[in-house]
Amino acid sequence: MKTSAASILHLAPMKAMRSFTMKRLLVFLGFSLAGVVLAFTDVLLFEQVLVMAIFMLVGFVASLLIEDRHAARFPVTMHGVYVYTDTSAGEGVVQDVSVNGCKVRSTMPAKVKAELRLQFYPPGQALPIEIRQAVVRWSGEGEFGVQFSGIEHPHQERLQQLLRDLPKQG
Repeated sequence: MKTSAASILHLAPMKAMRSFTMKRLLVFLGFSLAGVVLAFTDVLLFEQVLVMAIFMLVGFVASLLIEDRHAARFPVTMHGVYVYTDTSAGEGVVQDVSVNGCKVRSTMPAKVKAELRLQFYPPGQALPIEIRQAVVRWSGEGEFGVQFSGIEHPHQERLQQLLRDLPKQG
């Protein structure tokens, strides 16, 4: 998969809004330390400051691109229906499901921190899995991320069974 500079720059502001976790800090510090060590060795002929700056910049960009997830995502595409607490509703495609949340592709824009109720229909099943309460954590062009905050036990079991039957996203 080819990644262009424009796509990285598009992702960076969205990722920067998320919390700066310990994993990200360690990546940044690791690249910075490597830059300092290389800068003060006689192996490289470049200017020391330039080498340190390059490694710090690479460490910063790498730290922004690190996934900040606590649970594995699973590649599945399902029909979803959602209702906000203000009773406005929408439908879309539910993707990248985990035990903690999912991505929803929809033509209706979502507002970050909005609460909603979500139902999605697993492949081959007539009854939906219902998420009683969820919160929009991020919103982009035609899609938004949802974190599950309330799911009743039978639906939680069905979600876990669905995820056991799917391969993890690589």
